[in-house]
Amino acid sequence: MSEEKTKSCVMCGKTIPAYSNFCPYCGAKQPWLEEDEVQNKDVEQFMKWYQKPVGKFISLVAAALVIYFVGSLFTLQDGPGHKTVARELNQYLFNAQDKTPYGKKPSVEADKNKGVTIKVSQNSQAVKELKAGNPDKWNYLVNRSRDRSKAFHKVYANQAYAKFKVIDKHNKKKVLLKVDSGDIKYNIADKYHK
Repeated sequence: MSEEKTKSCVMCGKTIPAYSNFCPYCGAKQPWLEEDEVQNKDVEQFMKWYQKPVGKFISLVAAALVIYFVGSLFTLQDGPGHKTVARELNQYLFNAQDKTPYGKKPSVEADKNKGVTIKVSQNSQAVKELKAGNPDKWNYLVNRSRDRSKAFHKVYANQAYAKFKVIDKHNKKKVLLKVDSGDIKYNIADKYHK
């Protein structure tokens, strides 16, 4: 057995057979060494360095940085700024028009903490027609809001952008529609069609 090639365990430092994949003393996984690497001075020097606390620490930091870098390639996008979200939603919902079936100058505000607030007029043509039993224009806004909320939920890391609230622009306490991640939580239309 004196002729058998040996190496030191990377974890506990005990002498073990060179062909061992795991340390028989502590169970630590051992690096694979080719036959000619066992006697290689560079490998031996690296193994000695790795066994020191500083070597293990540097190896852990390097591994953590690699994992962080690879992980960042696959994370959700944080998303555009709140002004960009508001501008694009205004275009998507109202074609950036001043006169709409939802009142004059409907507006969209996006807040990265509170979500998206859409301000329309409760006295608008769409709401009047909804009350009269013709919900088509109102449903258009509901469906577009739901679709965009669902899309934001799947794309952006900031989930607040997936929370939509449609309120009366003259009475901020009057909520007409609430959508969260594509799910309708409240719709004023339910009040008129029971």
